Amino acid sequence: MKKIALLRSYPKDAALPRVAAALAEVYGVDCYIWDRQRDFAPGAGPANVHYEKCGLRSGYHSLGTFLKLLLFEAWLFFRLLFAKCDAIHAIDLDTGFVGLLIAKLRSRPFVYHCLDPYYGALPQSWPGFLGSVAQRLENIVISYADLFIITDLLRMPQHEGSRPKKVLEFANVPSPEISMRKIGDEAFVAGYIGSLIEGRDLINVVEAVGELKDRGVKLVIGGFGPLEDTIKELSQKYDNVLFTSWIPYEKVLEMERSFDVFVYITDKMHAGQRWVSPNKLFESMAFGTPIIVGEGTLAAGRVEAAGNGIVVRYGSKEELQRALLDLRDNPHLAGEMGARGKKEFEKNWHPERMKRRLLDAYHEII
Repeated sequence: MKKIALLRSYPKDAALPRVAAALAEVYGVDCYIWDRQRDFAPGAGPANVHYEKCGLRSGYHSLGTFLKLLLFEAWLFFRLLFAKCDAIHAIDLDTGFVGLLIAKLRSRPFVYHCLDPYYGALPQSWPGFLGSVAQRLENIVISYADLFIITDLLRMPQHEGSRPKKVLEFANVPSPEISMRKIGDEAFVAGYIGSLIEGRDLINVVEAVGELKDRGVKLVIGGFGPLEDTIKELSQKYDNVLFTSWIPYEKVLEMERSFDVFVYITDKMHAGQRWVSPNKLFESMAFGTPIIVGEGTLAAGRVEAAGNGIVVRYGSKEELQRALLDLRDNPHLAGEMGARGKKEFEKNWHPERMKRRLLDAYHEII
């Protein structure tokens, strides 16, 4: 069985297990990850998926984190230099440059998988030239990769200046074995479980729902990232807000079954967040649940086309509260939106379709 080296410095989101499970249908998969808080525990998965962890402790978005990232990349370089693998698949730039270097040194096919362009994910308070450097480096990695994987073809303008040899759209869709059964809750439940970062209106979401306690609205929010402590502390001020720290992806989907609406409001003025093609959008479609998104974003364009949710202004507490109460008071409307999302998911974004695209592309390069 041929082996794939799958690289990820940020392994707690859904991307790593999703890609690993798809590839494991044909290949052995060795995942090289940075377990920066030493709490990563992969959920149940295929027997031919294995993990090697760099346990160097670190936080997020600081000079210290950057220096430790360089140490992680050195660890990754020497692991890959002698690892048994037939192809290297790097997710995002913090593993992409090292992955490309090793692939060229060892004459292996190289796959670069961009979830979010690195320059757009840097904190807005950081010097602008760092983003320019990151964009140029990422364009180099994209251009030299044998296969470039993007979550949504509508995001290609973010990679202006690159010259990919081959492009594959692989959307962030939930796995097919997950049951889509909804679990009832006496309250009207809004939810967000994902990256706790700037540009997603998270503080406003907590406060907006917290103020609706007497209107029967509840919020489930959680995940991991630089805003984790801030969101956790704020959530504790409201009885109708439940915070959860990082949990494996299967558990995330279990919690999302209780949602009456997903909330994913990104900032159109933020270079990275405007173009995000969120897995939460596709999860809401798969569950047949409406979603609330921020206006002027890629996600808003998808929602307006499919008719499976409501678009609100980023930072507007009043619009968010009005949208939540409209959905709570009009279950028929919410049901119609959910049904339209489900239809769109089955037609264009089913995980079997995504997996087949990935495996077909691999068959061509290996």
